[in-house]
Amino acid sequence: MTTRFKNNLKVKKGILLSLLYLLVSSAPLFGAEVLTRRLSISFQNTPIKQALDKVAKLADFEWSYNTQILNAGHRVTLTANDWTVQEILREMLGEEYVFKSNGKYLILKRQKPPKTEVSGVIRATKSGERLANVTVYDRKTLRATTTDSSGYYQLKVKKKTELVVVRLGYRDTILQVASMSPRYRNLELAPVPIPPPDSTTSKESIRKAIREAATELDYFFSTSLDKWLDLNVPDTMHRRFQISFLPMLGTNHVLSKKVENDFSINILAGQSAGVRYVEAAGLGNFTQKRVSGFQAAGLFNLNRGNCNGVQAAGLYNKTADTLNGVQLAGLVNVAHYSPRFSVQVSGLVNVIRKNNSTDSTANPPKGVQLAGFANKASEMEGVQAAGFINTAHNIEGVQAAGFINTAHDVKGIQVAGFINKARRVRGFQIGIINSTKDLKGIQIGLINRSEKRWLPIVNWGK
Repeated sequence: MTTRFKNNLKVKKGILLSLLYLLVSSAPLFGAEVLTRRLSISFQNTPIKQALDKVAKLADFEWSYNTQILNAGHRVTLTANDWTVQEILREMLGEEYVFKSNGKYLILKRQKPPKTEVSGVIRATKSGERLANVTVYDRKTLRATTTDSSGYYQLKVKKKTELVVVRLGYRDTILQVASMSPRYRNLELAPVPIPPPDSTTSKESIRKAIREAATELDYFFSTSLDKWLDLNVPDTMHRRFQISFLPMLGTNHVLSKKVENDFSINILAGQSAGVRYVEAAGLGNFTQKRVSGFQAAGLFNLNRGNCNGVQAAGLYNKTADTLNGVQLAGLVNVAHYSPRFSVQVSGLVNVIRKNNSTDSTANPPKGVQLAGFANKASEMEGVQAAGFINTAHNIEGVQAAGFINTAHDVKGIQVAGFINKARRVRGFQIGIINSTKDLKGIQIGLINRSEKRWLPIVNWGK
């Protein structure tokens, strides 16, 4: 009986502690709601104290303030239809006061907001609709924020700067901020028509987006970013220098993926629209559009655009578009296409994907692939050298592997420690076993096959 009593007591104590934790943890959430609650209210020459009490009653909260901080002679005339508590209080009291919620209480203090901060509500012209997901950023520092569901924004700024206010489907607005400017600025955006997208382009864009998001390592960061930045700020900006700790935690702030940098130093990992000269990271670099200089990382470089320079990583390099440069990796290099001469060197695998161009006259990839284990290319003009296997659809040049080479068409030389296999050969095959259906050249090996002919040592075809 004693043991059962103790167990019941433990269960009850656990329930009480859980309820206490829920009450304590939910208090800040409840308080945070106060300023965003919406009211419809009207005042006509009403004393300020009476107006504040009426707001508190309708919004279901209690005031906490020293009555001496209020101007007893101040009267309020205001009509608010579906406004937030924060908007109403700003209109009633101006910028001389700040509010802080604590549970069901709203604390009122007489204090000017800091000059390094601008806030307000953004609405649509004519309709007066509050606009959520509006991007507001400082043109100088690139600090940015997005309006909440009530259209409210709050942003740290320089004393003198320009704020850019943008949202898809609305006309961009520039807000001038000076040292004497009001800190609370309500804005209106005028809607503009959005042209319907071309069906072919939109389908290809969807396919490309799916391909990019399917396997890339920056999926974690992409899903945590505000997707509205991509829609609201489509243009690329330029900065001479960036330093960051992680994506979004740096001198370019949340707009880092929209900025092309001349030089970029990323302590752990960094994100940018592009690299013009040099970028280095302790762990990894994420690039949205192009690399035209030197990009180095301790683990990986992931580039969604073109590479016209050098990527060097301890583990992995990926260029989702064309490669016109060099990839050096401890394990894996991946590129989409190489119209001009390029080099891939890795300890394990190199891959150049197929050219998806509809232009039948497009040149095949050109360059060199050197891998400790395997090389793969759809088409290649140059050299493939691997410790184990090389594969290519068409090869013009040299395939050299420790074990096996495979290709559809060969114009050049296949050299393997064991097997060479191709559908058509215009050149040489040198290995223990050589096989092709169409030979115009020479096979040298223990077993040589062309069409239905099998010969040891040497086989030739015209």
